Amino acid sequence: MPAYFVIELDVEDGPSLAEYEREVGQHVVAAGGRFLVRGNDYRPIEGGWAPKRLVIVEFPSIEAIERYYHSEPNQRLKRKRLAGTAGKPARAIAIQGLDAPAHGSPKDLGTDASGAVIWG
Repeated sequence: MPAYFVIELDVEDGPSLAEYEREVGQHVVAAGGRFLVRGNDYRPIEGGWAPKRLVIVEFPSIEAIERYYHSEPNQRLKRKRLAGTAGKPARAIAIQGLDAPAHGSPKDLGTDASGAVIWG
């Protein structure tokens, strides 16, 4: 089941961040990731959310995201990312995706502890 790594960055130094992005791409791909979104060309729809830069990467699983995030190459490159964000840490989450159903829409699998519907 796929999982998604969603990262919001507060960009301060574009050239430093561009250098980081050139290098990090190969490590993400080597870890099984695939970039889906990488930029700041968005349109607000609801609420006041206005990220300076948003990145969404698909991985095979949440465990793959955690392995990638804690890997030596990512931790080494993190210093370059921090240079491009004036030392401000990223805001990032890993979220489980849905299995692609063979036919039709995802099924309602019940609810979680908060009462939200779980789809699968």
